[in-house]
Amino acid sequence: MTINDRAFAYAQVGYVLVVLLALILMPGAHVITTLIAMVGVWFVVSGVYQAAPWRNREGWWTLLIAATILAVGIIANVHCFTVKAGATTELPLLNNPDSYRFHYNALYTMGYPEGIFVDAKNHGYGLIISTLWHITGVTIVAPLVLNMLVTLLSVLLCGGIAWRMLRGETSKSGRWIASCAMIMSASVCYSLNSGTLLLKEALLIFAFSLIGFSITSLVKMPTSRRRYVKMILMFASGTVILSFLRFNFLIMPIVGALILMKWQRKHLIMSSIMILICVLAWGITANIGYQSQSEMANVSVMLVKGEGIDNSFFLDDPHHTIYNGIVDGYLGYPWWKRLLYLPMSAAVQYLIPLPWGFGDDIHYGYTLAYAHISWPWYLVGGLILYYFISAMRRSPDILRRVTVWGALMWLVPAYMFAGTVSRYTLPLLPILIPSAVYVVATWRQHTSMRRWMWVYGILLAIALVVAYFVQQGGVE
Repeated sequence: MTINDRAFAYAQVGYVLVVLLALILMPGAHVITTLIAMVGVWFVVSGVYQAAPWRNREGWWTLLIAATILAVGIIANVHCFTVKAGATTELPLLNNPDSYRFHYNALYTMGYPEGIFVDAKNHGYGLIISTLWHITGVTIVAPLVLNMLVTLLSVLLCGGIAWRMLRGETSKSGRWIASCAMIMSASVCYSLNSGTLLLKEALLIFAFSLIGFSITSLVKMPTSRRRYVKMILMFASGTVILSFLRFNFLIMPIVGALILMKWQRKHLIMSSIMILICVLAWGITANIGYQSQSEMANVSVMLVKGEGIDNSFFLDDPHHTIYNGIVDGYLGYPWWKRLLYLPMSAAVQYLIPLPWGFGDDIHYGYTLAYAHISWPWYLVGGLILYYFISAMRRSPDILRRVTVWGALMWLVPAYMFAGTVSRYTLPLLPILIPSAVYVVATWRQHTSMRRWMWVYGILLAIALVVAYFVQQGGVE
């Protein structure tokens, strides 16, 4: 299918009308420029997807529906930050402390008196925002539209990663595999919601999408030098984004390069190149982000040890008193004790945001209610778990390596923060979702699959009931 399909053409007109209606009903963002920007985002994304060999009808509709959800969500959040709060798009009221720091650090970088400098390790996102503002002018809308763009591109690339690894490995066509991955990626509400907030996660997910697509292409060994160079540049782009936003995450592509590369001359050369790129990206951050390499190394070591991290990383809401009591003093635990707690930490990280309390966080933005729709993630997660239990041993070698890489990296935030910062795992979804696609493509009619989903559903229900009563027990 191409974008010339008549029904889809009408749907695209509907997208424009929905965006325009949302801008009128929820004032805050400038109507004309925001409408042009959001239409421009769709043109860019549709142009990229039109050039992708894995495009099909389901993928087009997935992207358009996701674009509509993101556009309306951004418009609603801007209304919340500006008109509803009695503020402006230049100086919005951002209750989320991270969003506040990023916005006002960008103002500081541009020399505005209202600006506030944050610590150097969080300065990179402010630099990205301020660079964008030199083009668009100062407005909260611009970085949110950028997040919308990269979120849609991440959904698209997630399909490409699955297509790259599983094409020809199942009875399903490559395009079916890609669209299935895109649908799963767009259905994880917590992940899609990151494209509507002034947070790093949307760009981080995009960075890992670039890295995942390039690294899987390199492992498959590109057939031409031109493609080889293109994939290296894509990998470099992803690592540079990581270095600006969360430089300690640079260890993740290094681990990926080591896990995915085989003991062959060409693979070893590629692995060395990718590790060198990560080291150079580290150096770029040090020179631009006002922090020396030695300081960055010390910060990374402190983060691993849990030093210098305050309790804001933990759920200090009264609803979480019981869990906080269980992990009291966690940051000071020795490594072996954290490993003992890891199954519980991983379970907590897997379950949150819990599928209730939709209104608890909407003062950070209306779309935080949408983030609590966790059921699609639980379904995708159940498929990923089944992959490790039953399907992994028969799957393609590259899929095994990629999924093990993603799973190991997914456990790192659980180990460091007792599972309380689940958004740190969102960038790993593009490299974990292909395993769920493989399960759907090859095992959905298998008896063990049906049994697992029953067992998993019962265990999930028990875990959520326990989590609910733990929360209720924490309130006096």
